[in-house]
Amino acid sequence: MKKIILSVLFGLSLGSMQTAVAQGDADAGKAKSAVCAACHGSTGTSAIPMYPDLAGQKEAYIVKQLKAFKDGSRTDPTMAPMAAGLSEADMNDLAAYFSSFPWGGVKEAAAATGDTSAPAAATAAVKVEINTNIIFHNGGNPTVGQTKAATCAACHGADGNSLVTIYPKLSGQGAGYIAKQLADFKAGASSESGRVDPVMAGMVAGLSEQDMADLGAFFASQKISKGNGKTNELGKKLYFSGDSERGISACVACHTANGKGVSQAKFPAVASQNVEYLTAQLQKFRSGDRTNDNNSIMRKTAVKLTDTDIEALAQFMSSL
Repeated sequence: MKKIILSVLFGLSLGSMQTAVAQGDADAGKAKSAVCAACHGSTGTSAIPMYPDLAGQKEAYIVKQLKAFKDGSRTDPTMAPMAAGLSEADMNDLAAYFSSFPWGGVKEAAAATGDTSAPAAATAAVKVEINTNIIFHNGGNPTVGQTKAATCAACHGADGNSLVTIYPKLSGQGAGYIAKQLADFKAGASSESGRVDPVMAGMVAGLSEQDMADLGAFFASQKISKGNGKTNELGKKLYFSGDSERGISACVACHTANGKGVSQAKFPAVASQNVEYLTAQLQKFRSGDRTNDNNSIMRKTAVKLTDTDIEALAQFMSSL
């Protein structure tokens, strides 16, 4: 009789444990995993040796580590801001998604999902060369910057060409502009011209002014890859002519005809950026979530743009 009771109790206990662990939604986790992909791969298999594979990892372990990063019992300057905004449901969903893949690599994970398009970083090493013919007016050293850029590679790519479309490409961007953005991220909400981002805040916290200059010089020395946008007639019209009736200034005045910007004036290059990133920034300027534009020039323009305008401009600028 005791054996029967123990068996029943053990069975109930085991069932409760399984229910407690298996409470995440893998489909919801897939949508939430976009920000994890840069370091851990879209299917949980990292192409970067210093970051762990999450594919096939146990759900309870993933949840435990995310909670530890969030409460500070496990410290990491990259993971702390990534975990800070996660709810318990988010953690469970992410754990369910990554644990749904078999342990062992991109090929197995791709086969399980039917996705055979592995990220480029997972299939080929990026060759990084520094253009030594560029003169940097901000005092940055691109060779030194390349070493310092190792921690940027997960999101922005080894040469500044991000494989994740929501992150900006830094390659070919003006050195001074990059240094300014890093300084603005470091200032954060403490400055009116600061730029608030939970991930970047942790990444720039320890950077000196010279570090920022060196990083700017390195990424500026790199060649940007082709954007994912398509030429768009409305976007072209707005870019080159604006819309006088609605008081929309032409983008060409600051970003130039080829979209390369004006480095010394810290007007950024917009050509070949991905559509998703360009769209997000225009929306942030329009809503006021991003406020580090000089003399509010971007906010004054973006607030007059419709969703259709923004989509068209993002497509056109990306196609340049």
